[in-house]
Amino acid sequence: MKKIAHRGYTTSLIKENTMEAFENAVNNEFDGIECDVRKTKDNKLVIIHDAWINRTSEESGLVKDHTYAELLNYNFGSSEVPSKIPTLENVLENIKNTIKLIEIKEEIDLAPVLDLIDEDTYFISFDVGLINRLKAKHPHLKFGVLNYVFNSELDYDLDIICILDLIASDEIVDYFLDRGIKVFIYGIVGDINYKRDHEDLYYIVNKKFNS
Repeated sequence: MKKIAHRGYTTSLIKENTMEAFENAVNNEFDGIECDVRKTKDNKLVIIHDAWINRTSEESGLVKDHTYAELLNYNFGSSEVPSKIPTLENVLENIKNTIKLIEIKEEIDLAPVLDLIDEDTYFISFDVGLINRLKAKHPHLKFGVLNYVFNSELDYDLDIICILDLIASDEIVDYFLDRGIKVFIYGIVGDINYKRDHEDLYYIVNKKFNS
């Protein structure tokens, strides 16, 4: 069973989607990290989940209405462990030799970071069209989608798939694993009642737990 730290490994002091959270995940033997990317007013790729900065900083407003320089003035950590908003470049440069699952929240240009993307980097989104457009532009990179509903007729030719815990079953998991597609389980609630020992099965989690 492999564990991916959802927005990093957070604590009461170490906040989500910060470099401190990602480093904490690496130091606590997670098999990878998950993070979210959006673009600023000046098209800098920054790591943040929400479209608004209200929840994760002491300021307010939309990410897209701020320049990167403006966002650097705000604290996205805690008072005890302050943190600047990371860029995708920061993550790719500093988190090495571990899986990086990067959820794309909107249309972005990956050209500025192409030289930093390694074989452990996967790009995902709920937006299938967005992923297909990026795949067409960068066929050498690895892509996948977050999928709420399983469709056995889907002509799925991406590298990974993220399946919601509520619908995951041995049948669904095997369907993709048998085709050589890596499976990531997200939105975990309650007990896990499907297989977990396959080498290509990963769990996107908020905390450490026993397999």
